[in-house]
Amino acid sequence: MRSRDPNACDGVMERMLDFRIASKIENIYPVEREILQQANQLGFDDNACFCLRLAMDEALINAIIHGNRNAEEKKIHIKALFNSESVAVTVQDEGDGFDRSQLCDPTEAPHLYETHGRGVFLIRQFTHELRFNDKGNEITFVVHQSHTPAALQNNPLAV
Repeated sequence: MRSRDPNACDGVMERMLDFRIASKIENIYPVEREILQQANQLGFDDNACFCLRLAMDEALINAIIHGNRNAEEKKIHIKALFNSESVAVTVQDEGDGFDRSQLCDPTEAPHLYETHGRGVFLIRQFTHELRFNDKGNEITFVVHQSHTPAALQNNPLAV
């Protein structure tokens, strides 16, 4: 019996994209573009691509700013595993990690008016699955090809 990658999404593997980038914001956009192009080629709908882009933005910016503390010499490792039904994206930084039990709910007072602290919340709302490694320096999220996450359901502004 073949062992299964615990970060892989269900279904038959179509393609894997693997990147290592320096911790600079401008480096994330070519990576996002390539992952979104692959998703589009595999038939991901507009809602799925919107959710994928939003989650990638938040995860990659968090990795650069909070994980690697803007240290350009530190790298971000990004892996996207595609299949016919979904994509699993893993983002790992070289930082010390964080304790996810310390995350605050940005929809509750006193956090409503803070200018930070929404990234993981948004990823959770716009993806179908979300996991962290024990150290807290790696996040994996899954977006399904055509199943709209709860955050976009019944939303007249949805793409």
